[in-house]
Amino acid sequence: MVALLVGLRLRQLGHQLARNPWMIVTLVVVGLLAVGILATLTVGVVLLRIGAPDAAVTALVLTGAVIVLGWWIGSILVSGDDALAPDRFALLPVTAKRMLPGLVVAGVTTIGGIGTALALLLMLLGWSVDVLALLAAFVLIPVALATCVLGARVVSGLLGKWLARRRTRDLVLTVGVVLLASSGLLLNIGLQALTTVHDVGGAFATVAEVAAWTPVAAVFGVPAALAQGAVGVALLRLLIAVGTVVLLWVAARVHLDARLTAPLVSSGGGRVRSGGLLDRMLPAGPVGAIAGRTLHYFRRDPRQVVNVVMLLILPAIFLGLAVMNGLREESVGLAPAIVLIPAINALLAGSIVQLAIAYDNDAVALHILTGVSGTADRAGRLLGFGLIGLPVTIALCVATCLVAGRPDLLPASLGAALGLMAVSAGAGAWVGAFLPGRAPAPEANPFGRGSAGGAQSFLAMLIMSPITLILGGPALGFGIAAIWMPPLGWVSLACAVVIGTAAVWGGAVLGGKTLERRWPEVLAEVSSES
Repeated sequence: MVALLVGLRLRQLGHQLARNPWMIVTLVVVGLLAVGILATLTVGVVLLRIGAPDAAVTALVLTGAVIVLGWWIGSILVSGDDALAPDRFALLPVTAKRMLPGLVVAGVTTIGGIGTALALLLMLLGWSVDVLALLAAFVLIPVALATCVLGARVVSGLLGKWLARRRTRDLVLTVGVVLLASSGLLLNIGLQALTTVHDVGGAFATVAEVAAWTPVAAVFGVPAALAQGAVGVALLRLLIAVGTVVLLWVAARVHLDARLTAPLVSSGGGRVRSGGLLDRMLPAGPVGAIAGRTLHYFRRDPRQVVNVVMLLILPAIFLGLAVMNGLREESVGLAPAIVLIPAINALLAGSIVQLAIAYDNDAVALHILTGVSGTADRAGRLLGFGLIGLPVTIALCVATCLVAGRPDLLPASLGAALGLMAVSAGAGAWVGAFLPGRAPAPEANPFGRGSAGGAQSFLAMLIMSPITLILGGPALGFGIAAIWMPPLGWVSLACAVVIGTAAVWGGAVLGGKTLERRWPEVLAEVSSES
């Protein structure tokens, strides 16, 4: 059974790579990122091993705890995209006793599992401060991997019924996106908090000592105790580590047995209500219909809810970082520049519009069958996005100007933000016609395969960025100049209106003509499950 499940996972990966060349590019990019993370870990471990052996032990325990917590928390986000989910085997004559070993080994053979195994091997460089610690760390690598994989299965099993409800999934997704996007702000708060601690090294050592007695890091606490010569402490922590794996194994088996006999069924989002006043105000015809549907997607589709949340959160985070670092003070030369922070929404605008068709998945066939023109498709999606993006961006511009205490720079803030966003959206409408990107299928895990658009979106970003900077340059340039000469803000706003309108029109027309030629190819790309 172990060989069967591992082989099944590998064959699934092989079929996906064979059917979708873009996934190969994505896999290469992810691999390069993983290599970069592992290289950084190696350099850090070596430097600590040479310069501060005691600190190296503390750092290894904390790093191990982060790895385990990453698996356990990450399972909440990726459980819905598991190719070997127990529900898929519910109709087969298999038992949890036979399947669980195979599922654990298959979990280790994923990209995350292989990366974790390599990280644990690289951490042996740090454990070499003591021979016994090195041997213990090497022997306990399978225990650490089992703690990661089994813990992830137990967490996803415990929360399975809860996450099967649509509203709960949307809530978890929204909170997860906010926390992920706020990681820089949270890190900044943490660093500022550390400045108030007199003995930073002692604080980290205390945290590591406490973590080493918990199921999360007990397996790493064993070599740490041996490195300090505390054999008795190491034995106690070993009992905790082994006991954790045993308990997780039993819990995982119980949940697996339940899922094999009673598969979870995802619930929907409730009753669909009729259109409101805004729907009736939209123009009649394909453009208005597509715009109205886009607005409903932004409200009901969790994949699109993420986009709306990011439009609000990302500029707010940068504004918070600027205020925390003193850029609001007049003594800092860049203080008024925070009014340009809402312009960062241009990065999101292009991607949102570029991925608009990918979010439809195979439902885009409706446009083809009903004869919707490519231009109407592009214009409707741009209109729907504009009805959300414009009010959000205007509100952010007003807020940043008030925070900066420079209401006279509002025209400059609006010009830079709206100009760049309009050009970026127009570029996304054009590029999305030949690089529609990838998105998780409806009801699939929003953080699963294709959640970032895949390699096509990366290539699309490389195309859209220079277009946005070149065409949106006048609006941004005059907006920057307005910091010293506020009347130039009105010039920036005028450039935004003229150039932005032209960019949106051009994107709708060029993207529409491209779609007319590529409807079959686009449908095949966005509806592919590979």
